[in-house]
Amino acid sequence: MADRYLKIVLTLIALELFWLIAIGPPRTAAAQAGATRVIITGIDLDGLRDSALPVDVKGLVTIVPAGPLKIEADEPLRVESVPYTPSQRPGE
Repeated sequence: MADRYLKIVLTLIALELFWLIAIGPPRTAAAQAGATRVIITGIDLDGLRDSALPVDVKGLVTIVPAGPLKIEADEPLRVESVPYTPSQRPGE
């Protein structure tokens, strides 16, 4: 009984595969013509300072400021010179 069932199921799968081949290659879907331009003018993170912006950016993003940007930090940034030391492998 199990052998007959298996043969029927495999025959149906083979027929479906032949049908897919017979109707030709799949047509491509076109959901939208191009990317939609989005401009974020402001966001309220409910006063949470360490929250992440609820937007995920994929791909190349170019930001062109209208003028000089002011960069602030809570404490002075430490800058130090690291001398070059040759080694056989990175990190040694």
